[in-house]
Amino acid sequence: MDTASDRPASDRPDDLPDGGRSRAEYDGGSEHTGTEHDEAGYDEAGYSEAGSADVGPSADESADSGSHGAAHHQDSQAAGHYGATRRDPTLSELLAGSARGEQPSFATFYEATSDVVYGLALLMHEDAEGALDSTLAVYHQLWEQADERAQDLRLQSRASELLTDEHAADEQVPDDAFRPSEYELVLEWLVPLAHRIIVERFREGLATPIRLTVVPAAEGGGIAGLPEEIIEDISVLSDSQSQVLALSYLAGGTHQQVAASVGSAVPAVKSRLRDGMTRMHSRRTTREAELDPILRAAVTKKDVERSGAVKRNFTEDIATDVENGLLVELAEIHALDAIDNRERAVLDEAALNANDAVARAWDTRVLAARRTLAEIFTAYPVVPPSHLLDEVLHNLSDQEVGMGMVESISSHTEVAPKREPVVKRWMIMTGLAVVVLAAIALIWGFTSGQDIQATADGDPEARVVDGIELSEGGTARAVISNAEGVGYVDFSEVGELEGDTTYQLWLMPRDEGQPSSLGNFTASELEEEIVTLRDIEANRALQITVEGIRGEERPMGETAGEIELRERVTDGPQYGGSVDEDQEEDE
Repeated sequence: MDTASDRPASDRPDDLPDGGRSRAEYDGGSEHTGTEHDEAGYDEAGYSEAGSADVGPSADESADSGSHGAAHHQDSQAAGHYGATRRDPTLSELLAGSARGEQPSFATFYEATSDVVYGLALLMHEDAEGALDSTLAVYHQLWEQADERAQDLRLQSRASELLTDEHAADEQVPDDAFRPSEYELVLEWLVPLAHRIIVERFREGLATPIRLTVVPAAEGGGIAGLPEEIIEDISVLSDSQSQVLALSYLAGGTHQQVAASVGSAVPAVKSRLRDGMTRMHSRRTTREAELDPILRAAVTKKDVERSGAVKRNFTEDIATDVENGLLVELAEIHALDAIDNRERAVLDEAALNANDAVARAWDTRVLAARRTLAEIFTAYPVVPPSHLLDEVLHNLSDQEVGMGMVESISSHTEVAPKREPVVKRWMIMTGLAVVVLAAIALIWGFTSGQDIQATADGDPEARVVDGIELSEGGTARAVISNAEGVGYVDFSEVGELEGDTTYQLWLMPRDEGQPSSLGNFTASELEEEIVTLRDIEANRALQITVEGIRGEERPMGETAGEIELRERVTDGPQYGGSVDEDQEEDE
């Protein structure tokens, strides 16, 4: 994949120290969110008087985190801001303090997290000034809506912990499964919030996104202009997947805008965004040291191999996709912010009203996508210039900021040495391949397939086609309900293919649009699957081809079989064309 960058990393301002805190500086603390401590009192300096050591890092624990933590500990002792029974407040406690109007708490929260937000902003903006303005906008919103945001953080952190624990219970070694620390939980909430605010600024014309150029396939494919920092991280993607993911997540485009930019159909872009995230998950599973139960439940090895699967036929409209039972398949598009506010409301409402099984699958997929995106796009934190905090605080109340306390807690200084970017430890979780599917996802998928089968079988006028022969061996039986717009195909004794060759299934459109892939299958997988079909009226045939490369964008190999989804009116091969056109040719 050609991902040559026209925007080198050196475009960042040279006078901005590259730094930020590592996960180790927080790992001494509990993995709880600190929710139960939100009611705790604070002293005049903003410190909680609750001396509990089970939430957040203590001063001694911070000292054990490395030389930076040691300096932090010594400076804090010299400042005399806490005694033997005192501890640093957690980030969630600092945000709760901000909701009470405590500027010291807010300033400290800023100092602890601004490197991640600013680093993300630099990756997304065309210029450093725009990145500074957007970082400022993020923290202004955090201050102005601190009470609401503190509640959001508590709820999301609790949900993340519960979901992680539930999936960890399904692991073979549940005690070894990854569970996020308090700092990790905060970033799971903060990074998506910051990304959405930045994207909204792009769409409102308040900031200029990074300039990306789609490279035609004839010139090598892929996308030019990517920041050098992330080129290796997204090299796992196909050319078309890298294009749509970069244009959506980095440049803030909706999936419709991205479709227009790359010249593809909206349903195809939705599939590429989802499948691109699946491939990004696969990169995580090849290099992580801990088992992440969320990742294992969200995507399976089978999903990675197919890069597009059965029962996932997107349409032009998000609401229609939801009505067709594809809510969970839209989780990655939601996490990428590749939707507008109306579509977000549709998805949020659908998830809120979904049954427990679908809601759990949705939450798992969204959380997995956010963790993967955070690993890649916040792995290069950059400390913003010192004046930015002054600007953040400029329009706040006249309360004394108490910068002595801020400096004692903060890991950032103006003389901080530039360090090599590091991947956050919480995102480095397992070196094992994903091999099992969460039971709930299986149940949901199986039930969805059964519903379509039952609908097709229940139509007395459904067309049944038996004995459809495949050129590589085997037969297929199709049941097509034109009245209901659904159908299914059952394969038997499918011929084995050599090497890495697979069968790829395609819905062939009635108009001049591009075929839509239903994924790649081995012979045994085709025999095991009941291939369900939606949106029959928009397609004329299901075509089976033999492909040497998984995830082809259009049929390239030999046709192994074709199943008409409507009555044939002409003989010979067909590729697109409306019913009226076929009838005119027949006459």
